[in-house]
Amino acid sequence: MRQTSGAQEWAHAESAGPVPQRDFEGLFGNVLRPEGAFAAGLREVGYDPEQPRERYPLAVWREALEVARRHAHPGLSAPLAYRALGRQFVQGFGQTVVGKVFAAAAPLIGAERVLARLPAYLRAGRDDMRLELRALGPGRWQAQVEDPQPLPDFVAGVIEEVLGLTGVAPLVQLLVQGERHYTLAVSWAPETGAS
Repeated sequence: MRQTSGAQEWAHAESAGPVPQRDFEGLFGNVLRPEGAFAAGLREVGYDPEQPRERYPLAVWREALEVARRHAHPGLSAPLAYRALGRQFVQGFGQTVVGKVFAAAAPLIGAERVLARLPAYLRAGRDDMRLELRALGPGRWQAQVEDPQPLPDFVAGVIEEVLGLTGVAPLVQLLVQGERHYTLAVSWAPETGAS
């Protein structure tokens, strides 16, 4: 959704799932640091890194991720680029005060408990998205996600990076994708330390 689309479209998109500025700042301000054509592309889709707003429509977030995919990872396929952006999103969060505390605590908390808390963490950034987790066994989970604009590879990258902070080497695979939902298989070798 472009800024020139009209006030009614902005108002509709704003009510359809606003994304807080901190999500943009974590990825773009802390990690990607867009300049030149990259920054211009972000402004074109409604995000100006130099004049941030408190919240953005979901469509602006999605379009900003597409701009980032093209500029930050031009040599990767779309799924691999979005997965890389998901990992970078967590890395950007890790540069905040809360993120530093989380990163220090994650190995002590353990992968199982960190993953179990992930739905609450995601809701803090996207209250229109729902994540349900089901434990299938030690180091084996299934994640079902309801999302008005699904981007499963980005979320897979987020999960990979979050679990990596606990000291495990996760594998996240897309099992099913529908128009407004998807299912991910999440696994890792059983932990030998805290869980």
